[in-house]
Amino acid sequence: MCQLQVVRFGFLITILQICFISGQNLPYIACPHLFQYLEHNNEYIGHLQLVLDNESTDNVVRVELSHPGRRTPSSPGTLNFLENEESLKDRLSNNQPINYRIDFPTPGVVPKLTKVSINGDIVCQANPFGSPSSRLSLSRTLRMIVPLASLPTPERIQPPQWSQNPQRNWTGPSQEQEPPQILRPQQPPPRPRPQPVPQLPQEPRFETTARPPIPPLIPPVQITESVPRTIGQLSGVCGREKTIQTPFIHNGIEVERGQLPWMAALFEHVGRDYNFLCGGTLISARTVISAAHCFRFGSRNLPGERTTVSLGRNSLDFFAPGQTSGVSLLLLHQDYNPNVYTDADLALLQLTETIHFSDYVKPICLWNENYLLDLPSGYKSYVAGWGEDEKGNRNTRLAKMTDTDIITNSECRGNLSEENARFITSHTICASNSKASGPCSGDSGGGLMLQEQDIWMLRGVVSAGQRMTRGCNLTLPVIYTDVAKHIEWLLRSMWF
Repeated sequence: MCQLQVVRFGFLITILQICFISGQNLPYIACPHLFQYLEHNNEYIGHLQLVLDNESTDNVVRVELSHPGRRTPSSPGTLNFLENEESLKDRLSNNQPINYRIDFPTPGVVPKLTKVSINGDIVCQANPFGSPSSRLSLSRTLRMIVPLASLPTPERIQPPQWSQNPQRNWTGPSQEQEPPQILRPQQPPPRPRPQPVPQLPQEPRFETTARPPIPPLIPPVQITESVPRTIGQLSGVCGREKTIQTPFIHNGIEVERGQLPWMAALFEHVGRDYNFLCGGTLISARTVISAAHCFRFGSRNLPGERTTVSLGRNSLDFFAPGQTSGVSLLLLHQDYNPNVYTDADLALLQLTETIHFSDYVKPICLWNENYLLDLPSGYKSYVAGWGEDEKGNRNTRLAKMTDTDIITNSECRGNLSEENARFITSHTICASNSKASGPCSGDSGGGLMLQEQDIWMLRGVVSAGQRMTRGCNLTLPVIYTDVAKHIEWLLRSMWF
């Protein structure tokens, strides 16, 4: 007896006409608790329910079917999720079964399920049909690319919950090829927060416009006549480090105070606390550049006035020597779009205080036409920040830095799945490190830096990377928004 049922999976509502048949004309099912044949539009489909490993970096589901007859189908069929992204994340995190739909390739012919594996472990197996028959193979993988802003602190997450991912297309991949790779977000276990700041919930509702008229600044900007007022004047002071006793050592070594004096730490005011948000880079006495997704992403909408900028410190401690400023105006790039956020993932912060330059606080230089625009593969660059370390600590108390090699966009695409490769555009730049060191969660907004004849220059802003269950997969490239490709907007928009 057939009945019409409404099957609800998260926010996705699928109406299927389902008949649970005793199996007169259907193949034997070795694992009926995992798999069923359903009748849909007078044809059969497969319904698979699997509990995936929420501690695994990737969840790879592979299905094999035995197709009767001498003719091998031109396509093996399709294996798709029956749930949308929000439902998938919820069910995965709560160890609930994930629902898959299998569409068979030949109308009127029902293949036999012969194998199901999760991450290489076989969970169902049966003998194939006898000859003549052919084997069909399908697969689906969950992996994701995420912004590298700070992960949320569990105890601070309050309804509404901030999600962690950009919007993605969950349409089914072609089979027998690696599908779009989406990695679910994971949160490391809570740990004591560095003083005085923990992590903040992120991911925000995007909303951006062209540059608004500058309102009266509250508090007013302090004007100092001696500060550089043009790019030409800045070129005389920018990009020069204080003399450091130890050399620049790579592979995640702590930054000394006075090294990279343009590094900025951004904090969000939450009650009486200041929660570490993202990295940033000082580019003038009144401007810090960071990543737009730190402020606008999903349902998140962080105003500039709730942001504080720390300068001249290699630690996250406000009580250490350095300078602190509020933010009078937050300006996002007008082309910022969370669907492909890496393309213009830029935010400018106008500081309420005019910064006094010293050995410990100094702007970095910006790209100009005297330098290469298209960098060759292997070109040395550097990145630094306070983000998550290799031990899973949410922040490092002292900033760390490492070198990383530029790779071309074509090389970068070749190292990422088709789904993640769409985040590589003509306005992004990729870098990779053979030692698997580099930026992770909490390092978003920091600078990708080049050292040109002892002068430091900002080339990119940390935007996105591959998140793993614990930590980041730095064997794969990190994507930066290319500041050089947005230089006209930057020079037109920054404050002196």
